[in-house]
Formats: sequence, structure tokens, C-alpha cells
Amino acid sequence: MEKLKILSATLAEIYLRQGHLDKAKDVYERLLAREKGNSFYQERLMLLTGETPGKRRLRILTSILRTIEEKRDERATL
Repeated sequence: MEKLKILSATLAEIYLRQGHLDKAKDVYERLLAREKGNSFYQERLMLLTGETPGKRRLRILTSILRTIEEKRDERATL
């Protein structure tokens, strides 16, 4: 992954919303290395790395959100 100058949970969440789960995982891993014991980062990593119903739901919701954003963008160009 390219070197990130700014690491934040917001960046990771943006990657999630865009469907870039690997990038989001990488950011959370780096944040957790910097702030060991941060339970929020740990929970997000568990969601991204584990085979859980939440991960499947996250993929579905990400896909739905992407579709909504694409339709919104299409309307904005009309």
C-alpha cells in the first residue's frame, strides 16, 4: 500500500464506505499499532478480518451505499 501521511479512523471508514476493505483493514492495523489497546480499532479489525455475519452485512451495505451514491451522481449530472 502507498505510504499514508495521515492515518485516522475517518480515513478507514471512508475506505469502508467505498468498498476498499483491504485498505480499511491496513489503516486500522496501523492505528492499532500506534494505539495498542484501542478497543474501537480492535473491534473494527475483528469485523474486517473475521468470517462473521457482520462482515457479510458490511459488504452488502457497502454495495448498497455505492449504488445509492452512483445514482445520486447520475442525477447530479442531468
